[in-house]
Amino acid sequence: MKLLVVDDNPINQKFLFYSLKKHFDIEIANNGLEAVNMLEDNHFDVVLMDLSMPFMDGAEATLVIRESVNHRNRHIPIIFVTTNDFEHERIRCMQNGADDYLIKPIDIEQLLKSIDFHIKEKQEIF
Repeated sequence: MKLLVVDDNPINQKFLFYSLKKHFDIEIANNGLEAVNMLEDNHFDVVLMDLSMPFMDGAEATLVIRESVNHRNRHIPIIFVTTNDFEHERIRCMQNGADDYLIKPIDIEQLLKSIDFHIKEKQEIF
């Protein structure tokens, strides 16, 4: 299983990488724009998306991914992993196509359950 971590903070990137590396093949994008470009050229099974990033935030990137001509990108699980606990931002992300919205600090077991649930749910589409 291939996972894309999208976060501009190197500490968060390392935390997710080392916490999940025994479960997934992980690649890193430093912002939403980089993630959009990586998804056009590569196959991933799930995306972990931060909200507040330079160039293109996670909500904007999610909308672009969902509107992609690449059918798989329109259905890939996108799980937000963010410090942003504002309800209006959670709603914006979910309306743009997020599958889940988790607040940091992350409980890895909860994150793994969310990933597993959304991957199984999306597999039914294919």
